[in-house]
Amino acid sequence: MATGKLNVYLVRHGKTMFNTSRRVQGWSDTPLTKEGIEVAEFLGRGLREVPFEAVYTSDRGRTIETAGIIIRESKQPHLEINELSDFREFGFGKFEGEYEDVMFGKVMEHLGFHSLEEAFEKFGDDGYQIISETVEKLDETGMSETWDAMVARLKKALEIVSEENANVLVVSHGMAINTIISFFDKSMINPELANASVTRLGFENGKWTIEAVNDLSYIEAGKLVLA
Repeated sequence: MATGKLNVYLVRHGKTMFNTSRRVQGWSDTPLTKEGIEVAEFLGRGLREVPFEAVYTSDRGRTIETAGIIIRESKQPHLEINELSDFREFGFGKFEGEYEDVMFGKVMEHLGFHSLEEAFEKFGDDGYQIISETVEKLDETGMSETWDAMVARLKKALEIVSEENANVLVVSHGMAINTIISFFDKSMINPELANASVTRLGFENGKWTIEAVNDLSYIEAGKLVLA
């Protein structure tokens, strides 16, 4: 059991090929782009003053690649990556690899909205849940994940991390990170989470707190540090 305060640096992976082409990327995977590698390098350099005790990622290549770069650039080569499939992104089933505009267009049509912004305005903090449940309904192949399944596995992953001490790096995915945020404070959900952004969580005396969301300061600090 962790003693003292646990600080979790929850990082969205660097930009990938599918991010760039605006294709749906949940359980499917593409490598980091040149830009994605560079921003992960900046983040790693900006985190040199943070001594990590452990590193966790999902089992997708883009999070593993991002974590490896952060470990190298933060000059903490002793750290080993612990892969946890429970930190995966939501599984979009038949829509994996589809253009985002196509998938969201079908979801919005089903819900009776003209835009994603209109849907989020209507559903507010429950927007992600409504959208994921609609994706499941529209996927006649049955390959998409359920909202409840994603929530359950992310909570399980957090339980594992909560056993660690001091500072822990977790590299995950945009929707997964926002879902984790929703466990503690739905008002802090940020649909615009940037690649390599840091969301900091605290865990002490059995209670989680959110200390920062979409923090880009470590990236900016890293741009000032020589490789």
